[in-house]
Amino acid sequence: MKDGPEVIDMARLNHENIAKFLDYCRESDLFSRILVFEYASNGTLYEHLHYGEAAQFSWLRRMKIAIGIAKSLRYLHTESRPPFAISELKANSVYVTEDFTPKADDVVY
Repeated sequence: MKDGPEVIDMARLNHENIAKFLDYCRESDLFSRILVFEYASNGTLYEHLHYGEAAQFSWLRRMKIAIGIAKSLRYLHTESRPPFAISELKANSVYVTEDFTPKADDVVY
C-alpha cells in the first residue's frame, strides 16, 4: 500500500459491515507499516466456525452474518468510489463484534 490517496480512500469507507480504518503508522523501513482498525471483540468468524460454538449459532444469526458479508461486498464493489475489493474473502478476514455483526477486513484498493 502506498501512502497518500489509498490511505485517504480507506479512511472514507463507511459501512456497518466493514472494519473501520482508524489510522496507520509507517516507519522508515518499507516493510514496517501498521494499519489500525476498530476492535471486534468476538474474534474472527473462522475461530467461531472451527473452535467456538458455531454449531449453536441459530439460523437467524447465521443468516445475519451471511447477509452482512454480502452487504459489505455490494458496498465495496458498487457503492464506494473508487471501488474496492477484498483480497481473499475467507472466514479469517471477517471479524465479529460483540453483537455478532460481521466486519469484513483485508480490503484492497
